[in-house]
Order: sequence, then structure tokens, then C-alpha cells
Amino acid sequence: MRKWIPLLLLVFVAASVSYAGDTPESTVTGFYTAYIKLKTRGIPPAKDLAEYKPYITPELAALLKSADEAEIKYKADTKGEVPPLVEGDIFTSLFEGADSFKVLSCEEKGSKASCSVEFKNTNPGDGKTFTWKDSPLLEKGKSGWLISDVEYKGDWDFAVKGTMTGMLKNVISEGQGD
Repeated sequence: MRKWIPLLLLVFVAASVSYAGDTPESTVTGFYTAYIKLKTRGIPPAKDLAEYKPYITPELAALLKSADEAEIKYKADTKGEVPPLVEGDIFTSLFEGADSFKVLSCEEKGSKASCSVEFKNTNPGDGKTFTWKDSPLLEKGKSGWLISDVEYKGDWDFAVKGTMTGMLKNVISEGQGD
């Protein structure tokens, strides 16, 4: 029996690490903390996706994986002679992405939630800081709150518009030649 205690302890710790969060705020904070650390631009490769998975729904993870596969196929089909289908940040509405964030509020409605997150990007060239808000959308599952989508709220001319899942579906369709 003593041989199993370390193994059981390891399983317990691993399970608690993958637990998304018991509040929308904790899930969003965990997700965007990983995002700031990884500085992912474009569709996240498998190694980055693994770090985001504890905070996102299985459906969103599958869309991200399919979009990555579509990018790989597109690159092979075009022999790498054209830019990728997605350049820049997909997790916020600013192409350059954020270098900091703050969860302002979250509103729960049953098993769904929407958060308002303020992002900042400081231009290293001139030191000016650009601030905007986007809204991660969450669903409550067995393991806690998970991000199911991001609603882009940028209101400037070249802001990413719509939702992340909508953009990912377009990438998958385009990359597969549909």
C-alpha cells in the first residue's frame, strides 16, 4: 500500500493542476497569465495549446487543433511561399497582442458567463500604451469554468472583429481548401 501513496499523491496534484477554476475570474486569469507568458501569435502550435487546455472547453481546444492542422496543410500546399492564414494575435482584438491584462468583471447567467478584460500593449519604440477591452465567454462544466470563445470588442479601424471561434472556422475552411 505504501508504494501507491506517492502515485496517488501525484495523480491528485496532476488533477488539481488541470482544474480550470471555480470562478470565471480565476479561469480567465489563469488563461491570460499563460497567454502573457507564451506570447503566442497566430494559431498556437501543439506545445502552446497544451498550456491553454486547462482553461478552455474541449470544443475550443479541438477548433484550435484543427486550425493548426489547416495552417500546416496550407503551408505545405503553398510551399511556404505565402504568409500564414493568421498572423498576429488571435486571443485579443489587437494584432500585436497584449503585454498585460486585468479582469474587470464577470457576469454569470446560469452555466454561462462573460467577462470584461482590459488589455494593454506598450509600444517598445515610443513607450505609448494602448488600452482596450475584449470579452472571454465561458461555460461551466464538471471541472469548473472554461473559456469557450472570445468576443473581440476592439473599436478601431483595423481591430479584429467578431469572435475567435468564427475566425478559427474561417481558417479551417480556408486552409483545407473548402
